[in-house]
Order: sequence, then C-alpha cells, then structure tokens
Amino acid sequence: MSSPVEWSIPVSFHFSVTIEKKSVSFSEVKGIDFAMEVEPLKSGGDSFNCYYLPKGKTYSELVLSRGILSKNDDFFKWCNDTLGGPPKKDCIKLKNILVSLLDEEDKPIKTWIFKQAYPVKWSLSEFNAMKSDVVVESIHIKYNSFFIQGG
Repeated sequence: MSSPVEWSIPVSFHFSVTIEKKSVSFSEVKGIDFAMEVEPLKSGGDSFNCYYLPKGKTYSELVLSRGILSKNDDFFKWCNDTLGGPPKKDCIKLKNILVSLLDEEDKPIKTWIFKQAYPVKWSLSEFNAMKSDVVVESIHIKYNSFFIQGG
C-alpha cells in the first residue's frame, strides 16, 4: 500500500520583506511581474503575417502596503528622505529588497530579489467616516532588475 501524497501548496499570506538585511512588515505586496517588450514587424509585401521582435524586459512597480505607523521607522525615513523634499544631491539611496514566500516552517520557498530599488510614490488610503478601515500607506518602488531565487 502506497503512502498518501502530501501536498504543500504555498499560501499568499505567509511572506516576508527584507530591505538591506532588515525585516520590514507589510500587509500586501503587489507588482511582482515582468514582460518581454516586442516590436511588430510586417514582412515586405506580406499583409497577412506580422512578426514580433523582442526589444527588452519591462518591469512593473513593486507596491508595498501596510497600516500606517504612529512612529517613524527606518523604512519611512528612507521614503521620506527620497520623496519628502525638493530633489538634492544624493537624495536617492538605492537599496536591495527581498520578498520571500514562506513555507509552514517560515523557510523561503521562493525569493524575489529587487536590485537597486528606491521609492517613487507614497500614498494613503482614503479617509471615510462611514467605514472602520485601517489607514494604509502604500509605497511604489522602482528597481533596476530583479531575479528569482529558489525552487
């Protein structure tokens, strides 16, 4: 008699975010995707076929969201230093961000590593007297490249 097959399907709510080797808590991570940009090319005289030539990769912005904190942490300071005032020399500090999907033992199943990242937008959720929602801040991050590590 064979043993039952165990399934280990990852769940989307068990993840971690690390910025420059420091863990930062977020309630949501979005924008982990990339696409191949292509250029259409019609063959001379052939109006029925179109060929697509690869041009390069395009990346979405990484969006990190969390309940707004009452005190300023290192992550908020980094965002505020970058976005809070008029642009000045060396105001953009590039950092590496790791987003890991975790298993039931808190070990990474896969990790997405975003290289040379920096914040480009900060926003708050709406204030609404008719709802009892938590105020959420969202930070949009640009990065130069990313790669996937793990199974």
